[in-house]
Amino acid sequence: MSLAEHLRSLCALSGPPGYEHAVVGHVRKHLQSLGLDARQDRTGQLSVVIGTGTGEPTLITAHLDEVALVVHRVEEDGFLRIRRVGGVPERLLPGSRFNVLTRHGPIPAVVGSLAHHLTPETEKYVAHPAEDLYLDIGARTRSEALHIGARVGDMACTERCFTELPNGGVVSPALDDRSGVASLCELAERLAAAPPERPVILGFTTQEEFHVRGTLSLVAHHHPAAVVNVDVSPATDTPDLDGTGNVALGAGPVLNRLSFHGRGTLGGLIPHQGLADAVETAATDTGTPLQLETIIGLITDAAFVPMSTAEGVATVGIGIPCRYTHSSVEQIRMDDLIGCTDILESLAHSLDTSTLTW
Repeated sequence: MSLAEHLRSLCALSGPPGYEHAVVGHVRKHLQSLGLDARQDRTGQLSVVIGTGTGEPTLITAHLDEVALVVHRVEEDGFLRIRRVGGVPERLLPGSRFNVLTRHGPIPAVVGSLAHHLTPETEKYVAHPAEDLYLDIGARTRSEALHIGARVGDMACTERCFTELPNGGVVSPALDDRSGVASLCELAERLAAAPPERPVILGFTTQEEFHVRGTLSLVAHHHPAAVVNVDVSPATDTPDLDGTGNVALGAGPVLNRLSFHGRGTLGGLIPHQGLADAVETAATDTGTPLQLETIIGLITDAAFVPMSTAEGVATVGIGIPCRYTHSSVEQIRMDDLIGCTDILESLAHSLDTSTLTW
């Protein structure tokens, strides 16, 4: 299966935090097809060790889940009141399509929107909080909505739509972080065919969009000396973000040199310098252009890894440039994704964690 085919297959699956079962099953089946014995923990996280050498391993991670909505009340008139799960941009919700994931299968739904002809002037440019919005599943009463299968706690994901653009562009929901997962699936194929001399662990984490701590349990189990986290990096090459950064689609993967959430969470990542240097060397060795970024407003699974053990863990983040993050029309370029995978493959073969210096 090609990298593009991996990406299309992964983006076709819904996987909200805590309910990543379809994505987990897809990745596990792929790893098994390569003859790799994947470990699955109690939270659905997958990990597989490749390479038979000795020494402290390197853990390379990507998260399986996506931002979502959750039903928090079924109204008497059959509408479903909602809350956000992760950073869903509320200004984009009205008029969008979702699938409510129930015990009996998905229910098509739309987020209600004021009829344009009846919208007061004072409402035309207002973004309402998610708690003021609702999902419409076509039910007329609460009992009808319950009979259809909706109930409190059901997750809802954006309706799937995968579009290939000219010049290698791809548009889809959940490219954050199915693009990273696709890269690791491709990397698994490459390493299974040519195992590295030192142990490399590929880790697929759950609930990143909810608590950004999935990698911690993988670190506790595998005791890596280094962690390389793969996620998207918000591209700033659109007219509305001109001058706010320097990350562009088609200019190569991104080495994150500082990230900080800055929204009530004291969390972020300043990468281990020796590991960051190794990423730059791998980019040079593979002829892959590499962008550098610092960003405020972003947090990933890498944020709490460095201080998670008594010895500390060398940690770095590699990003895949992505426009319109957390929307239903996220956009990446395949050449950036291929470049990311090339860097990861080079690191897997060249990185000797015993020589990493702070």
